[in-house]
Amino acid sequence: MEALSKPELLALLAAARQESERDWLMILVGYWHGLRVSEIIGIKGSSIRDGYLAVDRLKGSMRTNQALVEHPEPLLSERQPLIEFSRKTYPNQPLFKVSRQHFWRLMRHYGKLAGIPEHKAHPHVLKHSIAMQMIDKAGIHKTRQRLGHKSIASTGAYLIETDANVDLAVVAAVGL
Repeated sequence: MEALSKPELLALLAAARQESERDWLMILVGYWHGLRVSEIIGIKGSSIRDGYLAVDRLKGSMRTNQALVEHPEPLLSERQPLIEFSRKTYPNQPLFKVSRQHFWRLMRHYGKLAGIPEHKAHPHVLKHSIAMQMIDKAGIHKTRQRLGHKSIASTGAYLIETDANVDLAVVAAVGL
């Protein structure tokens, strides 16, 4: 399962922020809340209330209310920019007025600008990235809740190690 490293995520967000606040916010919200592309573009103005995002998930996943993230790194801080952005949208209207296909093209574009390998420059990598970054530190149950999975087995897929991570662990373990 491919995920963005923290430096790759920051490079992607910086490339998007340079060109478009909307695009940066779409990517950032997708990452922080572990959203599928259809869930990102399905967010309405009314989904942002009192510093929370009401997440209406698809594929039988749970509906969740998640706090908007404030972070010391401005590229990772969504709370205030998203609240301000949502004020420009009618409550029943989509917050991000793009199609699934256009969001894919945007991810490819910003991924290329950020130097991210093409196989990682797609919207679903955002969900994989937050999951992979959370699972070790926050545990499977908190990751499950964040992603809105009803079944712990769905979240269990993020426990599987990649060959690249195992390669790094082997070298670190041997210490040569």
